[in-house]
Amino acid sequence: MKKYLFVTFLLGMPCMGWAQGLVHGKVSRADNSEPVPFVNIIITALGKGTVSNLDGEFHFRVPSDATPEMEIVFSHIGFESTRMQVADFGSSSLEIKLSPSDYDLDQAIVLDFPPQMIMERVKDSLISTQYGQPHEMEVFYREVIWGNDSIQGLTRARGFLHSEGYQEKHSAKASVDGNQFNMLSFDQIQKSDYGILTDMTGAGRSAIGDGLFPILLFRMWDFKVNWFEYELLGGKTIGDRDVFVLAIKAKNNGVGRKADKWGFSSYGLLEDAVFYIDQEDYGVHMMELRQRFGEKREKSKYRRLIYAKEKHEAVVKYQRNQAGDYLFTYANYTNLYIDYGFETEVNPKLWQIKEYAELYAMDYKFVNLSNEQLQEKYKMGVTGEAPNRSLHPHTEWYNGWIFIAGKARFDPKFWAEYDFPSYPDELRLELELSKNRPLETQFSAFTNKQFYLFSELRKRHGIKDGFWAPRSFYSSEAEF
Repeated sequence: MKKYLFVTFLLGMPCMGWAQGLVHGKVSRADNSEPVPFVNIIITALGKGTVSNLDGEFHFRVPSDATPEMEIVFSHIGFESTRMQVADFGSSSLEIKLSPSDYDLDQAIVLDFPPQMIMERVKDSLISTQYGQPHEMEVFYREVIWGNDSIQGLTRARGFLHSEGYQEKHSAKASVDGNQFNMLSFDQIQKSDYGILTDMTGAGRSAIGDGLFPILLFRMWDFKVNWFEYELLGGKTIGDRDVFVLAIKAKNNGVGRKADKWGFSSYGLLEDAVFYIDQEDYGVHMMELRQRFGEKREKSKYRRLIYAKEKHEAVVKYQRNQAGDYLFTYANYTNLYIDYGFETEVNPKLWQIKEYAELYAMDYKFVNLSNEQLQEKYKMGVTGEAPNRSLHPHTEWYNGWIFIAGKARFDPKFWAEYDFPSYPDELRLELELSKNRPLETQFSAFTNKQFYLFSELRKRHGIKDGFWAPRSFYSSEAEF
């Protein structure tokens, strides 16, 4: 049987005493020093925490209402968890080493029911496992775009995500029209110029930045279990919880038909997925999602761009608070495609595009804001009564080309003082993007030139205005 490693966290330096504020650290394995990404770090009593990045680094903001004796839990799929008190967090960087374990992924699990029933029980348990009250999150968003292996653009943003909490009716709608029970709005944005702007650019942004992934489980409420083949890969332990590792693969076109509907494209990611499901309450700890395409060329409906989609991949993580409720904590999304240029162009340049976007839940506030408070904070319309209110954004929020949801602003002083999870080699990315103009100059303007560039491209190549022509926008509370 193949052996897998679990983690024991050891502090690599003496504790410096409890320091409220931001704590920096890195999680790596003791045997080969490789980083461990996406480790959940949470104060269970408060339901607040963060996730380590791709390099295993973390920036943990100790909440002001944390007390020294509160427990911090480090946990991850495939790793043993460890616990420490807030008082043990030092003011300097922490190096957390991982020790190997003999725990076996392929442990035999004897079920007296077919594996697909695990997924049926997940659907049935959503209303009891997902946090069901209105709450606020502070979120951090990042987007990086490569073209032909060269960095073409970088965006960072701080904002807020409102959730009405999970209610069954949120997922029972026949269509997504009006199904906006969660809303994301950014109030601080840093954004570089983008060296490549195509008809497809912004797929990661529209998947992550529009708040879809934090509510992905809710949107998937009505998928049909008979669309898939199931394989129980075994079991793992996350913290003190035993989980099923369940793989699903689409066996018919039901997933594809659902994904083709307006607003349900995320269903395509279920074509090849792995779910990490609590063996006791069937709550979802983590989803690994994949969708692959052939080399078929397609043409965009409105701008006649020729492209070939390659694959979409995503990771979505939830954290379990002391009361046993699961809350969104982290998501990332990767989009890869080949851009062959516009149909009307002569000898267009071929681009191999990779887009990566990620969203961190930096902090939670378990409060129920009034309709008036929500409208002011998110610059959007609000209808209905909690916990079944709908928030109605500006049309540009749906577009994906325009990054801003709500009313954004750029404040250099804010970014000089704001700590956020780093991206591997992010300093090099900044330097590369600053070769032509200082990065601060680029970031100071958050108008996405891509949107206006499309108007020029249409004129140049004789293409009529499409669905998202500027004149199709209208004014709203977003106050653009």
